[in-house]
Formats: sequence, structure tokens, C-alpha cells
Amino acid sequence: MNLGSAPIRLALLIGGAAIVAGCAFGGGAPAPTATPTKTPKPTYTATPAFTATPTATPQPTATNTPEVPPTDTPSPTPEVPPTETNTPTPEPTNTPSVPPTATYTPGPPPPTNTPAPPPTPTPLPYQFTGQVVWDEGSANCAAASIRKESTIRDTAGNPIDGVCVCYSIGGYYSSSPSVPSGVPGVYDPGHYDIYPVRPQPEAVQVSVYVCDCATGAQNPNSQVVTVDFDGAANCGPGQGGHQAAIVNWTKHW
Repeated sequence: MNLGSAPIRLALLIGGAAIVAGCAFGGGAPAPTATPTKTPKPTYTATPAFTATPTATPQPTATNTPEVPPTDTPSPTPEVPPTETNTPTPEPTNTPSVPPTATYTPGPPPPTNTPAPPPTPTPLPYQFTGQVVWDEGSANCAAASIRKESTIRDTAGNPIDGVCVCYSIGGYYSSSPSVPSGVPGVYDPGHYDIYPVRPQPEAVQVSVYVCDCATGAQNPNSQVVTVDFDGAANCGPGQGGHQAAIVNWTKHW
């Protein structure tokens, strides 16, 4: 029983007061029996005891401290003694040397040649020029002569008509005029001869030139050529004598 509650304390006070009063009035007489009147019990409203409400102290907010992973402390690696490797020494390779490639560096361009003006042709001093020819047929023991193989032509090789050739030795001697058509069986076109110059082989020198057919006078535009004849010492065939000459003429204009 909780004696500290208010209704119980009140009931105890009332009961005690009644006992004290009975003792005062009866002395020794029996106390009248009190007929208890049924007094309804008061209805007590229980007052709730004051409960102190504690002031809530705010709890500190826990801050999550991130866990730091432990740092791995590297374990010392035991030193491994080096393994001796037998590396073969490479044999030298005989690399053929490559000859250097010549680089052609062009030189400076040649100087531009200014063409020289063509030379002015010097006019020939002669209209007719002569040439003496000795050949295998030049050895002849019959006489000294100018053979019928001799020619008179222009610069293009065409035979010239009507030209006479003379030689002088104590006078002049003339050939027959040349003819382009020739004389059948005797002369080819443009050919002439003088036979004999001397009646027998004779070592003699004569001058030969183009002349006027009527007078034998030397053409002033003719070159004079010298013919040296041999005597009879080497006049036989194959002996190289100069007894029968060829004298060719060229007309330049």
C-alpha cells in the first residue's frame, strides 16, 4: 500500500479522530455502536504526479571519419645475384663497300657563241684551173704527150664545149677544141688531147694553159700548169715513167 497517496492519508486521519472521541465520552461504558452510515467514498481524481521533463540535450552528430587503408610497407626484395650469361661475340660481318655514286653537277652553261658572219668568198684568180695527174698509163715509150683521158668541165662536172688547150716550148701547140658530144670512137664528151708534145720520150718541161683556138694566145683567165716529162729510161710498162700526162681543167665561171 502506498501511504503517501492523498486518499489514504485522509482516511487514516478520520479513523484516528473517531477513536479519540470514544475514549473521552464513555469512560468505561461501552461505547455505543456506531452504525456506520455508508458514506459514499469520494471519487478522487488522481492528479498525475509532476514528471519533470528533461531538456533534451542535443546529441552531437557523429562525423564519419573515413577509414584510411593501411599503407603497405614494401618488403625489401632480396637481392638476386646476377646470372652469368654467356653472350657469344658476334663475328664481324664483311659488308661490301658500296662505291660512291657520282653526282653529276652540270657545269656552267657554255657561252653563247655568236656565229661569225660567213666569210666573203674570195674570187678565184682564174676562170680555168688545171691539175696534172700521173697514173699507171703514164709510162709510154712512143712519145711525150697529153692523153685523151684529160677533161674540161665546169664545177658541176658538166663537159665544156669549144675549149682549146695549148702548151709552149719554143712556140705554141694547140689541141683540137673540146666537144660535149665527143667523137665516137675517139673522144668522150668534154675530153681533149695533144699528141705528140715531143716525138719521142724526152726529159723536158712544158707550160700548159687554156688558149684561144684560132691564135693560140693564152686566155688571161687561165692558170698555167707545169708538166715535167721523163726520158726513155723508165718508159716501159710498170716502170713509173712520166711520158704521157693527164691534165684536167675546171671552169669556175
